[in-house]
Amino acid sequence: MSTSIFKKFIAVFAVIVFLLLAAVSAVVAYIDPFFRYHAPREGFPYVIDSQLSQNIGMAERFSYDSVITGSSMTMNFDTLHFTELMQLQPLKLTVNGAYPEDIRRMLDAADRGDQPLREAFIALDAATWTAPRGEVKYPYPSYLYDRNPFNDVKYLWNLDVLLEYCLRPLAEREATPLNRIYMTEWEDDLYYTLTWILDHYEESPKEPAETPADAFLADTKRNLEEVLLPFIDAHPETRFTFFYAPYSILFWHNVVQENHLEATLSQEQLIAETLLTRPNVRIFQFQEQKEIITNMDGGYMDEIHFRPEINRYMVECFASDTCRMHDAGEMQTSLDRLREMIGSYDYASLLMRK
Repeated sequence: MSTSIFKKFIAVFAVIVFLLLAAVSAVVAYIDPFFRYHAPREGFPYVIDSQLSQNIGMAERFSYDSVITGSSMTMNFDTLHFTELMQLQPLKLTVNGAYPEDIRRMLDAADRGDQPLREAFIALDAATWTAPRGEVKYPYPSYLYDRNPFNDVKYLWNLDVLLEYCLRPLAEREATPLNRIYMTEWEDDLYYTLTWILDHYEESPKEPAETPADAFLADTKRNLEEVLLPFIDAHPETRFTFFYAPYSILFWHNVVQENHLEATLSQEQLIAETLLTRPNVRIFQFQEQKEIITNMDGGYMDEIHFRPEINRYMVECFASDTCRMHDAGEMQTSLDRLREMIGSYDYASLLMRK
């Protein structure tokens, strides 16, 4: 091949590549499935199933007056229930396994929205509150969170984004309902049975030494004071509703097996005591509700994840102020009841059904 022909080949190849990249960029930017540049286009069947990639765009581009965030304990909320019972228009920004830094990032993202937040609903998962300062559960796609337009090529020239979020939705025409973002679609009762749970349950080995009751307090206090409280204090116009979700009795069995029940309860008490010093904070406690947490044959899909009907019940409580802890004393009384329930439960009979 002569030099001139080779140069022409390279030039033509370069032009073709450029045109292909330009076409891909145009399609991605026009549809914008991660809402980097604009709000959803009317009529396009957007699929929303990638929390860390799509939360930031939704927070910046969608219209809402409240936010729901935290771990997978928030994923089965139907936002229409908040509208029906509380006259709110919330946006769900779930981050599975969320650490305090993840919660703060979602709150910061929501703070970029067009209007002040009326309310923030936040799941409290004590086990995550010892995370090191600044640590997140999963790596974030930084190119979607910064203001640098040059690294947007990671989004605009992303084959997965093009195929799975632009072209495939056009073919299947099955949009994610905005009120059901991130919800599990397990409607089959097969998944909400004790048989299913025990088939997938791993009992923790028994630890001989008890974890000191104050083992988790220093890290938890640091995360509260350095990560969360500054945001709460900076937004007195927002009401912050925190809740302890009803983990099942099998979850608490593993806590007992790992011998850190007292450390966990002390940690939950500290979180409640600290947050309740703020006038714009409410805390709801669902962990001690025996009829819920012991309903292992119908209420749960594993030791912590429960039916969406329980999420509906929690919204009813938020609306009516039921199950609310008004002060540290009420929280301590609630944890005492929980401790008694955990200590007296017949785990052996339950596990024998495996």
